[in-house]
Amino acid sequence: MSISRKERVQILARFILAKLGFLLAIYIVASAALFFAMKAMPEDPVMLRFTKFPSLEQIEIERERLGLNRSLIYQYITFNQRFLSGNWDRSLNTGRSAREDVAQFFPATLELTFSAMALGILFGGSAALFARASGEPFWQSAALAIGNIGLIVPIFWIGLILLVVGSLWLGWFPMGGRFDLAALPPDEISGLLLFDSIVTGDLDSLGIAMRHLALPSLCLSVFPAASIASVLHARLSEPETEALFVALRSRGYGKLRIVTKHLLRASGATLATVIGTTFGALIGGAFLTETVFSWPGIGRYVVTAIIERDLFVAQHLLLM
Repeated sequence: MSISRKERVQILARFILAKLGFLLAIYIVASAALFFAMKAMPEDPVMLRFTKFPSLEQIEIERERLGLNRSLIYQYITFNQRFLSGNWDRSLNTGRSAREDVAQFFPATLELTFSAMALGILFGGSAALFARASGEPFWQSAALAIGNIGLIVPIFWIGLILLVVGSLWLGWFPMGGRFDLAALPPDEISGLLLFDSIVTGDLDSLGIAMRHLALPSLCLSVFPAASIASVLHARLSEPETEALFVALRSRGYGKLRIVTKHLLRASGATLATVIGTTFGALIGGAFLTETVFSWPGIGRYVVTAIIERDLFVAQHLLLM
């Protein structure tokens, strides 16, 4: 029985509304938990804003401006209004607006995440596809091992091993940072050094940016590679996929063509879902990699804000 266009539109509308309602519920719970967690910290946010000991009048004026002398419900509503309107106040560490800091640091996180995702798709997808095409138990065990190692081994431990081997022992890559301090970066167009270097034709800057990006992106790619290898290997090992493989082999198709053209298409929806959810997890969880490799991204900026008790910046960025 076919479904009319009107019914399809109604189903899609109900689906979107359900997802928006779920997103709203998550936002309310997350913002409330974060707000009260920040309230439980012993530091006084007003005292943190003064470099010298302020007078009582200055303290009261600042409390009035921030709404800290009002009820908790009022403060919570004000906190959400400031977050949604983009009025995130100024950072105590940099002296700039938190939005300016996000615009400066977020491109570095995006560049690292895109690179890690590309490597993860390459390594994880290749491992699962090669294991299925070869049919050898060894390669199938290797694909499963990649999935298990990537999901079990701590990311910071992998990063430290890469630093020791790639930087200290071999000396091929820098210890950290995003670009050489003694070199001139390419003209800023998007904030993504690789993209800006390619667009401006600055090959020297491209080489420097790639050397700095190599180890952190390889470290961060372990998680998406593991997720993709595990899910894709499981999808290619399902009975209906096995039956399709045998049927196509009986028609004389080669293993590589079957896997890359037919089986990969059949598992495309599952693979796209894994890539989408993993990409979101990489953006939110890149702070460990950024901290290990001194990568100037938004995750490291948030960690620094928490350590330095930059409370207003920390709560807005954690909620974001």
